[in-house]
Amino acid sequence: INISNLKSQISKMQNNGGQLLLEILIVISVVAIVAGLASQMVVVSMRANKIASERNVALGLIEETFEAVRNVGAERWQNIHSLSKGSANHYYPQQSGGKWVLATGEETININELDYNRYFIIDNASRDSTTRDIEATYNSSNDDPSTQKITVYVGWGEGENISFSEYATRWRNKVCFQTEWSGTG
Repeated sequence: INISNLKSQISKMQNNGGQLLLEILIVISVVAIVAGLASQMVVVSMRANKIASERNVALGLIEETFEAVRNVGAERWQNIHSLSKGSANHYYPQQSGGKWVLATGEETININELDYNRYFIIDNASRDSTTRDIEATYNSSNDDPSTQKITVYVGWGEGENISFSEYATRWRNKVCFQTEWSGTG
């Protein structure tokens, strides 16, 4: 047996042991970084899904409000048109006797253990006298008594709020104008 050959092989094995330990440490570090990034991506994805789910609930409440207001107006236009207008006057829809009615104030609804606050306001609408298009800014001289602007607000959680506007129009009710008062009948 050659002693110098044996010493050389022992020396190589010691050097390889140190290199193997270094390689293991590098692999563990890379795995830890990748696992950390993956867990952050999962947390961000879960938060985005939660926000999207909450927003979908809010949009559903907004659509339900518009539908309720349309139903109330279809039954009797005066139930909408006679309400006080402007941002200081809040209303919400509620079921009564199997139909929608409009109540004064704001409503809190708990869905999926989260409170949603909703209300709507009503504003008059005017139409351009030439085109009959709804005017962006209300003009009392062009008031359209058959159109009302409905704006629904829904808020929840930590300051999340959304609002949408829609126009409700009297189209089913008959409108009669008395132009002659001197007739006999």
